[in-house]
Amino acid sequence: MKSSNNFCLHSLVLLRGVLSICCRQVLIFVALALSVAFLCIFTGKQSCHRVPGNQISNEGPQFKCIWSVISGQTKCKPVCGRGYFGLYGMTECHRWLDCDEIQRLRGHRKIYTKTLGYVKKVWISQWKGYDVVVKRLRNDLNGPTSRQDFHHGVQLLQDFSNRSEVLQFVGNCNETLVTELHAMADPTNLEKWLHLNKAFNNVLTRFQLCIDFVRIMTVFHSGQGGKVYAHCDANTEDILLQQYLLTDDFRLVIGDVDALASFEIRNGVTKRGRCSTESGRLYVFPFNAPEQNVNHSSYMRPYDEKIDIWKIPDVCKRFLKTEDLPNLKTIHEKCKSQDPNKRPTAFNVLKWYENVYQMLINTSRAN
Repeated sequence: MKSSNNFCLHSLVLLRGVLSICCRQVLIFVALALSVAFLCIFTGKQSCHRVPGNQISNEGPQFKCIWSVISGQTKCKPVCGRGYFGLYGMTECHRWLDCDEIQRLRGHRKIYTKTLGYVKKVWISQWKGYDVVVKRLRNDLNGPTSRQDFHHGVQLLQDFSNRSEVLQFVGNCNETLVTELHAMADPTNLEKWLHLNKAFNNVLTRFQLCIDFVRIMTVFHSGQGGKVYAHCDANTEDILLQQYLLTDDFRLVIGDVDALASFEIRNGVTKRGRCSTESGRLYVFPFNAPEQNVNHSSYMRPYDEKIDIWKIPDVCKRFLKTEDLPNLKTIHEKCKSQDPNKRPTAFNVLKWYENVYQMLINTSRAN
């Protein structure tokens, strides 16, 4: 066991040393380090918990491992099925927390960010030594609509709890929600974190965020439960990005799903509708799609999830910090079609992005 731990330690030190060299070597050594991380788990943690009721598809436990720029080391967590959660550092899955367990959470560390606190009070607590985020609906500022949105968001986090693209649900009690912590907060902080971690400040890291953004979109446009979901609380670029979170390895998850509007699918076709106008927000062109370009519902044309497709080029350019990559021009022009029926699906955009990403990798290898 001691030799295995030494091997893991030397491998992680090796990874830190290669982060400053060329992209091709980084990709190779990252793959190696992740393989080593799995070896560490299976040789050093032999009593891993298996989720009952066939909640995990494989016979043995599964783990997700990442290199964390926050802790400066590899960290792993168990992959859990519906009704269970696993935080980084845990070796087994635990049932979603109930009211008794949530009431026993310890600590109340404030989260210092301008993007939280309008609808919910948000802070960091601890459960058995693990940091978690606690969100409680602010009764002093919110009416029935906010309360309805809050519970809608809790239900969506539960419904999509098997998706790694969605913030991990830990538990809830009445109007209190507990989730996994992502210390880097939302992607409006991207430039700050890339400045602190210059080895990651490259086109591959930035474009991976574009891919993640669209992949998350495919999850909610997939028609689960006979519905598709689209952003109704994102009338500006910053407000949209504040609904996502950066992970410790510069990936993206969606964290705020309270205001995702549902559109029913009938006979394979999305039934068009409108977002609520109770917030008083103006959905103004050019960031918002032309069919959504007025606030009063009596003048708005019905629309569907294609309002999300319109925003993809703007968000990707924000991540890339450039006007556009040459191979993205065609697909981005299609996303900006005035006719929503002529815009591609999120899945179409995802496949295009993945092909471009592979070309970027091939180019870095050739160099």
